[in-house]
Amino acid sequence: MKTLYQTLQSRRAPELYGDFWFNSEPLSLRALQGNPIILFFWDYTSPHSLRMIPFINGLCTLYAEYGVICIGVHSPEFFFGKDARKVEAAVKKNLMLFPVLTDNDRLVTDAYCITAVPSLCLIDHKGDIYDIIADNFQPERIERSMQYLLRQSGYYGDLPILLNPEFNERFDDAENPANNLFLGYIHGSLGNPEGYSPELPAEYADPALYINGKFYAHGTWIAGKSSFEYAGKPNEGYLLCHTNGKNLDALIGSETPAQVTVLVDDKNILPKNCGNEIRQTAKNETCIDIHEPKLYSVLQQNTDPHHLVKFVPQQSGIVFYMFSFELFSHSESFDNAN
Repeated sequence: MKTLYQTLQSRRAPELYGDFWFNSEPLSLRALQGNPIILFFWDYTSPHSLRMIPFINGLCTLYAEYGVICIGVHSPEFFFGKDARKVEAAVKKNLMLFPVLTDNDRLVTDAYCITAVPSLCLIDHKGDIYDIIADNFQPERIERSMQYLLRQSGYYGDLPILLNPEFNERFDDAENPANNLFLGYIHGSLGNPEGYSPELPAEYADPALYINGKFYAHGTWIAGKSSFEYAGKPNEGYLLCHTNGKNLDALIGSETPAQVTVLVDDKNILPKNCGNEIRQTAKNETCIDIHEPKLYSVLQQNTDPHHLVKFVPQQSGIVFYMFSFELFSHSESFDNAN
């Protein structure tokens, strides 16, 4: 049985048809034939995607004069990711140097059989797919592949030395650089014995017994296809998850300005461990001000994965989409406030 790589290798790369283009006029792969191409499938709500942007920028800057072309394909996981204004804002905020197209209906993503974001597709000078990388993002391997494709395209001059080796440390899969926990019922990450009641308000009780890789609910919640919405009274319900990394981000949204209290092991968070989106009240309570669906930085510099994080909505209508855990390090320490 052929692997995905064997199936796609030497297959003609499908054309790019984007809803919107940023940093460039619409590009055609047929017109670009003769150049090695990197397609970077990403999503601005994906922390792993955002961490890869400096590396893609580096490739774009270093290899542009040799004929390598980098193109970003924004493939949204959530409905609000289809807003071209939000994508454009992310392109500018992250200083993306290469052309970016939006693939709101995932037509390009599906044509390339991309099942995970971020992913990379390397295309040779003939317009054929050389490789698709959906994990094992080793920058040295990627860069050596690009240099191989340059040689195959007929370039025989000197090539630059490889990018800073720190990229290899940043994306070393052995360190588990990212772990996303999606909350919608299509993902099956709910750990409560009550299970999901799709699209209906349901009562959940904290089971007080938790498993890593699951989240737990207490109170009244509505399970959506890709979301979990609070439908109870203020401060009576909550979501729980284990920390599983150095940093914790939460993708949360609300149609009106709202607040979510965040506790670690039922205690407030020390200032040194508060994420960029955490605000401390006059009573030293730690909370997040929700203004729009986005990725909120909750914890940082956490070095002990064995903590339980509680999210307490202060009003109904707050929607949770994803928890994302980043690169755990054993060399630091984490303490909670009393």
